[in-house]
Amino acid sequence: MAEAKADSARRRTKATGGASAGGKTVSATRGSTTEKTEAAEDRAGLIGRIRLPSAIQRRQDWITLVVRVALAAVLGIAGYAKFSEPPALQKTAVSAYQILPKGMVTPVALGLPVLEMVLAAMILLGFATRVMAICVGLLFIVFIAGIISVAARGLSINCGCFGGGGTVGKGQTHYLREVFRDLGFLALAAWLMVFPRGKLALDRVLGLYTT
Repeated sequence: MAEAKADSARRRTKATGGASAGGKTVSATRGSTTEKTEAAEDRAGLIGRIRLPSAIQRRQDWITLVVRVALAAVLGIAGYAKFSEPPALQKTAVSAYQILPKGMVTPVALGLPVLEMVLAAMILLGFATRVMAICVGLLFIVFIAGIISVAARGLSINCGCFGGGGTVGKGQTHYLREVFRDLGFLALAAWLMVFPRGKLALDRVLGLYTT
């Protein structure tokens, strides 16, 4: 009789422990799901919290298309203007900044126009728009930093952003205008970083940025 009671007590203990373990498993699963959701929201950050006015939100896809075309035109024109110049002039434009070592002048001078035209094509086609916009944004940050550096060192050059370049006479520089111009282009890239979904984009075919 005593053994039967002991067996019964052991069964109740196991059942209670199993239920408790099951409860812990469900709780852990729910906790993990909550943590994943919160992590996703954290990753979204500021971008996930931006809300446009309803009138703009309804036209966001079209605005993104216009911004893509405008930014692609800027990059394409700038890249082709430099690409179509003699290599010697391209090198002069880069070396005038007096930032890069001599060994880097030729690769940058010849590679930059190609990079600009490739980015222009990708932006225009709407391929991996956010990634391309980040690349363009970083490029304009480099341009702005270069112009500020030249101005701070008292050099007088043509920025060569749309071809040309090299040393110019005192009073012929337009650094402030060039910085604000590039800030405007940077703002276009920032729009595409935040709102990459647009009309007539390869991203739609690939299923990117559908929401």
